[in-house]
Amino acid sequence: MFKYITFFFHEYALLKWGCVLYACASYMPSNTISNSSVLTMGIRGLSTYIHEHLHEVLVRHKLHQRKVVIDGNNLAHVLYFECTGINAAFGGDYDKYASFVEEFFKGLQVCEVYPIVIMDGGQPLDNKKMDTVRERVTNQIQTCLNISPSSQYRLKVFPCMGRDVFVSTLKKMGIVVLQTDFEADLEIAMLAKELGLTVLSNDSDFYMFNVPFVPLSSITYNKVSTGKRKRSNEMFSYINCNHFSQEKFCQVTGIDPAHLPILATLLGNDYLAFDHFKDFYSILEGENKRSRMTSRHNIIKNVLAWLSHKKDKTTEEILSIIVSHCSTKNLRKKMRASMRNYTDTDSNLINIVSENILKYALDSTGKPHHFSVENFEEKDCIFQNPSLSEMNDVGTSLFCKNGKTLPNWFVLAYRAHRIPHEVADIVTQEYFISPPQVEEKSFASAYLLVEPIVRTVYTMLWKSSQTSNWDQNHSSCDNAALNNYVQESSMSQSCGLEDPWAASKNYDSDVVVEEDSEESLYDEDEERNEENQLLNKEEINEAITNREEMQEKYRNSLIISENVRVINEVVDDCDLQVKSHKARKECLKWYLRKGSRMWIKKISLLSYENAKTLPSLNEVELLSVSEKRKVFYSILKSNLQSSSLDLPDDLQLIFGFIIFWYEESMSSLIDIHVLSVLVCMFMFYIIDGKVGRIRTRKAFEDEEKWKAQFAILKDDASYCCPGDNVEDTLAQVSQEECLLAGHRLFKFHHMDQKINDKYYNKKTVHAFSEYQACIYFVQLLNTLLGSPFPLLSVEYLWGGTFCYNVFYDLKKRKCPLNRVSEILGKGSCLEKLFLIFFRQLSEILNFKKYLGIICLESMKICEKEKPVESITVLVNNVTENIPKKKKKRRGGRRSNKKTTCSDKGKDSEKKEVSQEEEELLCLPDGTEEREEEVDLLDNFFAGLML
Repeated sequence: MFKYITFFFHEYALLKWGCVLYACASYMPSNTISNSSVLTMGIRGLSTYIHEHLHEVLVRHKLHQRKVVIDGNNLAHVLYFECTGINAAFGGDYDKYASFVEEFFKGLQVCEVYPIVIMDGGQPLDNKKMDTVRERVTNQIQTCLNISPSSQYRLKVFPCMGRDVFVSTLKKMGIVVLQTDFEADLEIAMLAKELGLTVLSNDSDFYMFNVPFVPLSSITYNKVSTGKRKRSNEMFSYINCNHFSQEKFCQVTGIDPAHLPILATLLGNDYLAFDHFKDFYSILEGENKRSRMTSRHNIIKNVLAWLSHKKDKTTEEILSIIVSHCSTKNLRKKMRASMRNYTDTDSNLINIVSENILKYALDSTGKPHHFSVENFEEKDCIFQNPSLSEMNDVGTSLFCKNGKTLPNWFVLAYRAHRIPHEVADIVTQEYFISPPQVEEKSFASAYLLVEPIVRTVYTMLWKSSQTSNWDQNHSSCDNAALNNYVQESSMSQSCGLEDPWAASKNYDSDVVVEEDSEESLYDEDEERNEENQLLNKEEINEAITNREEMQEKYRNSLIISENVRVINEVVDDCDLQVKSHKARKECLKWYLRKGSRMWIKKISLLSYENAKTLPSLNEVELLSVSEKRKVFYSILKSNLQSSSLDLPDDLQLIFGFIIFWYEESMSSLIDIHVLSVLVCMFMFYIIDGKVGRIRTRKAFEDEEKWKAQFAILKDDASYCCPGDNVEDTLAQVSQEECLLAGHRLFKFHHMDQKINDKYYNKKTVHAFSEYQACIYFVQLLNTLLGSPFPLLSVEYLWGGTFCYNVFYDLKKRKCPLNRVSEILGKGSCLEKLFLIFFRQLSEILNFKKYLGIICLESMKICEKEKPVESITVLVNNVTENIPKKKKKRRGGRRSNKKTTCSDKGKDSEKKEVSQEEEELLCLPDGTEEREEEVDLLDNFFAGLML
């Protein structure tokens, strides 16, 4: 009986994971498309075939006391789609995801499983997966446009910064995270072979590597079991899983292990689609009886049977047989290239990991360190995050497109995942893939507002690939510049790299391509600078001589002949004394959304004058922190640096996000958008930072006790002193006020059941998608400048469902600012901080109605003297005294003594404020123009806002 029950639960688990993996495969985001599809990633259909028809090769295993290497991209998606309570329709609930990731790895740590996580880098240089990339990006765009509250559990969307949240959570726990130059599969396999690690992944490619392999789909990640050792009777914790045995797989199928790369290629993978072998499949189908399996499983069964009869054949003989039955051109060459992905042995991570593998692994007695989840420290890890200062030389395959090497600090930061993997594509192949977001179809892409930052980043990276005398080469047509052009063009072609944008011409017909015009590619200010520069006679003669020498030396080379032809045109232009010689312009191909289709937008370099002000990657290392910040603010065109408010470094960066977003947004932003993201910052960055992530009602049962303690705290004269600066006020924030504010904000973490498709506003989500784009690219700029500001992760800054709920709660209020004060707590340090921050943003962003806030009498009068009967209000920069007046309720009843934001006032001549004017005072729409803007707040700290 027990056997049948166990079998039932096992089959149920497989069915559940199968549904999840199908969703993961169908709607995979672009920022992990290089190697992160869960089901279609690798050999399509092989995982389900093994589970259903070769289950004997999967051995039930108790995972504990083991060192493992994890396919990070794969696990990041699996955990996100398994996390409950996430509402993808609002852009991403990063705090819930971070907590879920933390719980998973705590379970591994309890079982003494020591992980090292490897993340994918850029796209392969040979562009062998470009077709797959484009298809997945297009599918993900459609998913993001069609998602809604009712369909979000069926349409899976991985948020644009989900990968960053995954990595930052692991680093906070002290888990090693390394980023490969390109794809991670081979690096993971090499680490497993050399260091004896077990691979955790859902990528079916790992069935073909001769390494210990545990499919993630078999792990009961949310349940840690306890067992007793047979010999010592000691208790231990473990996680149930399946362990794949390649030896048993070869025995059952009768395949020679040396032919596994052929099997992986013949079944179709990410590098070579199975469509190329349709003719071969049809021949095998005719030789074998068709079973009740699916068509895909029938193909796998037939191929396995065919290869089992070719054990005596060599690899080349088998390839010849296959190619003879297929019509695809150059199929043998393509198959060899695909097979190399399973046989190459190069690795750039072995040295880094091997140096840290046994660091702090054993104590003085030779036993593993005692592990404590509650007091987890980095010393508890066998693997240690490598210190950048300790790594002098790290192997890399990253080079600029012209072959120039990158500075060492950049390679180290990239390897430690401090620089995003998309930068590798910009450096090596000059294209950038933006992760699709939840957006409004009729609006322009949410990424377009960060185009100035994209141009700046591209210019910095392009400038770093040029020679040291870049500025001289840019403004002249000398011999060295011509030689550089020939060498760079020759190198890119001699490497055999195809242009990814010329590949797959059939697919290009489905892509909307916008190319900048010649005028836009050639900046007007640069043209003006070069109009007065005429090439002298000596330069012309030198260029002509150089042309003749090249023609004589390389007359039989088609590649160089093409370059010489270009040089001929340049020299001919020089002969004609052209005032403005327009050289071939570099450009970045940027994947975006346009309408409901994929869009490739060409981004040109900055003008010469603007590019001169930017440091190259080599120059960044020589700059001081203050110089880096000066460059940072100049790029964002922000006046925050000249602000009188002394903010900590992390808050300066957050303010940079908000200001850039509000000033550059293409949506109709109002002040409530800024209020909402500020409330998010207080919730995730300050409150969670003080008391931790509390997301259950049971944790707030002691609310009355906290209220009493906070009341006592407010009576303390030293609490929240008006003269304190921002850092001191932050330090004075108490746990009691954070818990009380967290309880009042608790309901905003969950989607209101009243929000259905009818009341769901995707335009609001689109505006906050722009904010995510700002966070992503401003952070990217920060990392390329050597991190003059701390690296922040979005789970501490913003959450989709939370921000959406806060926005609409504030929008329905007559006075949203007063509502925020009530939520954070009247008279609390949280409220004081919020008013200080919002006052600063109001000045920078010109929120006029908040600049006319109440000016109370001095703090001494407010504390010790009886309050006066009038209040001072700033109206149109003229100070007026407005006596207080109690607002009468309808029906003749007297109102409460406490004034509200909608209280009426009148001057000494008893001039009353009309009802219409009163409503305008508290309207959330910041675009309304009015002559008298008065915002009355019954707040003790309102005087601080002057």
